[in-house]
Amino acid sequence: MRLLVMRTMTLLALSTVMLSAGAIDDKRLVADAHLDLANAYFSEGRYDIALDEADLALNADADRADVLGLRALALMKLDEPQQALQSMQRALQIAPEDPGLQNNMGWVLCESGKPMQALPYFDRALANRRYAKPANAAMNAGLCSLKLGDKSLSEKYFRQALKAEPGLLAARPLLAQLAFERGEIAQARRELLPVIASGQASNDDYWMAIRIERKLGDKDAESSLASQWQRRFPDSPQLQAYQHEQTNER
Repeated sequence: MRLLVMRTMTLLALSTVMLSAGAIDDKRLVADAHLDLANAYFSEGRYDIALDEADLALNADADRADVLGLRALALMKLDEPQQALQSMQRALQIAPEDPGLQNNMGWVLCESGKPMQALPYFDRALANRRYAKPANAAMNAGLCSLKLGDKSLSEKYFRQALKAEPGLLAARPLLAQLAFERGEIAQARRELLPVIASGQASNDDYWMAIRIERKLGDKDAESSLASQWQRRFPDSPQLQAYQHEQTNER
């Protein structure tokens, strides 16, 4: 982060000098520098500073759809959904076919309590063959479908995300949960196994895996998972409740 900020601030200083000297006709370079800073601060979770940098970029170049899109995401993180929506609308007026912006508009709408309005934006992003990150839009659409209570549609989107990015682990616990709720326990296990094997399973993933093995009656698998869970998340409330229950059963 520090190196990126130093590099970008150097670029900003140089571009300001060039502007004052009349070396460039527009303010694109200044906007680029502020956008770099905005992205860096956003990735660090410093959303207020990211917003300030995005505004400075827009002061330099008001018609930057990429800046407006990032500004909207920062505003959402700062709990300003109406301003975020306005910024996204402006961005899409400038670049209506940009699939990344369409995905982000869907996310803004969904997070603002408008999941039905959000889905068409995700679908447009997914239909664009130039979109470099279709798994992002598919995952967002799946999560948004869950907010609508449409589990069948959400599963379709999660599988679309996996098709676009076969190594995507984030989709698998969600598919496992949906299968578990349908009573398809063996299918739930198949969905979750790659997550457990990856070494990147979350506390909730282990809890789900334990419940799956209990349903299947595989005591050895359950015991092995419990040992892994203990090593990874010893302070987990779910783990402690599980261990307490196991002790009482004996």
